[in-house]
Amino acid sequence: MSTASFAAELAALDLGDKRRKHRAVAMVKKMIQHPSGSIPETFRTHAEIKAVYRFLSSEAFETQELQEALQQACRERVRGERMVLAIQDTTNLEFPSSPALAEAADGLWVHTTLAVSAEGIPLGLMHQQRWTRPAQREPTAPQRRERAVQDKESYRWLEGLRAVHAQVPGDTVVLTVTDREGDMFEMFAEPRPPNSELLIRAGRNRRVAEAQKYVFEAAQAAPLAGECKVLLRRRPERPARLCRLQVRLRELQPQRVTAIWVQQVQAPSEEPPVQWLLLTTLPVPDLQAACQCVRYYTLRWLIERLHYTLKSGCRLEDSQLRSQGALERLLVLYCAVAWRLLWMTYAARCNSTQPCSVAFSQVEWQVLYRLRWDTQQPLPAEPPTLGEAVRWLARLGGFLDRRGDGEPGVKVLWRGLMHLHDIVIGVHLAHLSPEVVGNA
Repeated sequence: MSTASFAAELAALDLGDKRRKHRAVAMVKKMIQHPSGSIPETFRTHAEIKAVYRFLSSEAFETQELQEALQQACRERVRGERMVLAIQDTTNLEFPSSPALAEAADGLWVHTTLAVSAEGIPLGLMHQQRWTRPAQREPTAPQRRERAVQDKESYRWLEGLRAVHAQVPGDTVVLTVTDREGDMFEMFAEPRPPNSELLIRAGRNRRVAEAQKYVFEAAQAAPLAGECKVLLRRRPERPARLCRLQVRLRELQPQRVTAIWVQQVQAPSEEPPVQWLLLTTLPVPDLQAACQCVRYYTLRWLIERLHYTLKSGCRLEDSQLRSQGALERLLVLYCAVAWRLLWMTYAARCNSTQPCSVAFSQVEWQVLYRLRWDTQQPLPAEPPTLGEAVRWLARLGGFLDRRGDGEPGVKVLWRGLMHLHDIVIGVHLAHLSPEVVGNA
């Protein structure tokens, strides 16, 4: 969605009094235009900067109010989807330049639930929890088994699951996806409505009612169902590549879940082979359904990109705000910015032929068109496709757009946005309309 339409969506939300709502919308709109800028870089005048600091430090409202506004917008996007993935993950944010968390160990811990369409397009923030750990903590390992689950940090996975149940409409299937840290007995034992399913990567070798007695051995002993191919995303230690996986299926009792064991075929000698044990409550009658579950699990990577965008793209950890409340409010606002960057990146891949007006204003796409093509060429009457405009934006951010370069990522897009909006400011300062830009 364009910056203007996204701002309009926020303006329709319940943020209390009108003045507070107007300020939050204006802040997010400018932060979207300058995702990597600090507050003094993004808000140019002294009055704006002072107003932003006052808003973030105000105790007149809770951070939860901002978060609920974003969740409300997410619920509207989820409505009408046949299936939505609710992907949970945890990260920690360190603020070395801020005194607010000086007495906390490892900074601010954040557990996020991201809504993603079945096609792989991020839909927004469904839930988020934030907490700190005291610098001096008593060892908890000896008493871990005796503590109630609600007294443990791992309770955050259950809270995320319950929040999802409260937000997703009954006619939409919601699949909660977690990595090995979310492998808890309580997740499977939690009461779920009929439209709620689980897909969790196993991290514990639990006992099962099978001849092999333990879940990993039982899954590996299942007959081979076939093979599937998945794209392994690029990581610092390896490039992206297509991976062949052998698939084995076994329904487990008494848990009433299906175990999907996947193992890489012909892994490179310098890397360990991919081996995943996925536990799901979805019906998995055949190889095709199992491969679909494996593809859903690969989409878990999107929440890692969300946290990466918060840290590297929005440079959230560079903030020098002096209170934890202000840092948490800034985090929630930047979640809206990071989500929109991800949405633009993957919407351009999954639905590239839709008009770019869903993500860019008229002056934005016309400036991009002029930067890409000969300035003497007349402007098109209709906006170009989203796929074309996103690639032009990525070129501004350093994307070379060579034949073998693949699709642009979120990093070159946030760089491109910074350059684009500097150019758009120049156009407005010159008092030129979009039609005049075409002839300039």
